[in-house]
Amino acid sequence: MCNHTKYSINQPYPPIIIKGKNSEYARLISHAYAGVVSELSASTQYVYQHIRLFRTKYPEISETLIGISIVEMHHLEILGELIVALGGEPKYGISKKNKFYNWTSKFVDYDEDPEHMLFNDIQYELDAIEQYNKIISVIDDNSIKKIIERIIMDEKLHVKIFKDLYKKYF
Repeated sequence: MCNHTKYSINQPYPPIIIKGKNSEYARLISHAYAGVVSELSASTQYVYQHIRLFRTKYPEISETLIGISIVEMHHLEILGELIVALGGEPKYGISKKNKFYNWTSKFVDYDEDPEHMLFNDIQYELDAIEQYNKIISVIDDNSIKKIIERIIMDEKLHVKIFKDLYKKYF
């Protein structure tokens, strides 16, 4: 079984304590929860890649992917709890211009080449960090900011891990 703790920074996540309900904050966070670049997309993509590489010459990459996917699922849970605390619905999708768009598996990169997988995963994590930083810049709630900053720490670790694997194998 995979030891997913080595794919997360050894620091606790801050508790979910918010100033009050805020539908705009819930909407912003929903993009990181279940949008194109999101914890839902990342966790499903990494599980797919793990399965694709499981019985190949890349078992280390496969094990790493499933470990990171577990961390991403934990982020998904945290963001879902934040959305609920803010008065939103933790639905798998996003609202834009008063219309709801369901999450879709089209958001998953189904590339089968291990080199491309890692290259794309590095960029994906960097995009997630950028998205989180944009959310932090808009939200005026230090508790939420601390939670997102803690998630960013894991995402930065994932970038390092993916870059190290890329250098090792390609």
